Amino acid sequence: MNLYVGEVRVLQTGPLRRIAIGNGKVVQASALDRGQLLVIPEAPGQSMLYLWTKDGRERQVSITVVPGDASRLLEEVGAMLGSIGVQPRIVGDKVVIDGDGVSEEQAARIAEVAGRYPQIVNLVSRVGRERMIEMDVRMVEIRRDAMQNIGVRWAATAQGPSFGIIGDLHRSSAFRSGGAAAQAGLEVRDRIAPFATAVGWASSITSMINLMVQNGDAVVLAEPRLACRSGGSARFVAGGELPIAHTSGLAGTSVQYREYGVKFDVSPVASESGVISARIATEISAIDFEVQIQDVPGLIKRRAETEVNLREHETLVIAGLLTEETSRSIDRVPALGELPILGNLFRSRNFRDRRSDLVVFITPRFVGADPVQARAEIERSAERLERAREIVRMAD
Repeated sequence: MNLYVGEVRVLQTGPLRRIAIGNGKVVQASALDRGQLLVIPEAPGQSMLYLWTKDGRERQVSITVVPGDASRLLEEVGAMLGSIGVQPRIVGDKVVIDGDGVSEEQAARIAEVAGRYPQIVNLVSRVGRERMIEMDVRMVEIRRDAMQNIGVRWAATAQGPSFGIIGDLHRSSAFRSGGAAAQAGLEVRDRIAPFATAVGWASSITSMINLMVQNGDAVVLAEPRLACRSGGSARFVAGGELPIAHTSGLAGTSVQYREYGVKFDVSPVASESGVISARIATEISAIDFEVQIQDVPGLIKRRAETEVNLREHETLVIAGLLTEETSRSIDRVPALGELPILGNLFRSRNFRDRRSDLVVFITPRFVGADPVQARAEIERSAERLERAREIVRMAD
């Protein structure tokens, strides 16, 4: 029995013949009429209470008395934490929060509560129950004019918002729960009542991107799938390292390496409600031989960083990382093309502008031990491996 200083507790014990208290400085007790026992805690500590009833029975009660503020603190902590899988308890004059297998969000909540009270001892272990999150990433470089068609020409690529409704207008009682069909061993589902609705987006953007890749209007730079636990981070790099030599008078020559290529960093955190908050950074870089300092080329970079909230299977699109290349070629007839004024008749100029947009598609989902899902992942990986082998055979 746990009591706090200043509390008065009345117990229903039945008619008593004798009472014995182990530590009278901690608790006092006296028998009342109608088979009741009055217990008054005096000071923090522990004591044993022995009871002998008139019908010959014996009873032993262990009593722990804590300071009054500890008991009130226990109630406040329990109200603030709610039902998150841990139970605070009083140990001496402290409130101990113990448990394991809590999520990152729950651990942060416990730490915030514990930081407000110096009497709280936080022994919660955070290892164990963080959800696994997979990021399906697709980086595509699309010609600017083709990209404008995706965003503007809805008639050819998307049909806009869509709305659907479904319900059971009439259903035989034989196919309801407990009906003849269920008794015969058939699977019977609950009736949809009154109606179920769905709102979505009718679109064929993914198919259009695949078509543009086949036509040469788009290039898939990378298709990584990164998985990490909630609160962790994942990184993808496909490219190389550019060596840069540094010369100093004392240490001689040292070499530093700078990464270039396709880079993607993500740090997702999943809440209990299923919302995924992610910090995302993507970068595409290439060596620029047009800009050199001491024979060391520069790097052309396109980089974007953002923090977003997504739900499972929602797709985030990052676009606007533009690049533009302009080239000019002149064809002319020797000697005649150099004549003033008349030379324009014997030479031609060809201007070529190449504008492209880097688009990154990011779709998060939770990863579990689902055998159907695992089998689908294995089949998808096998298809990608077969496509890669086919490309290698065509190149040979």
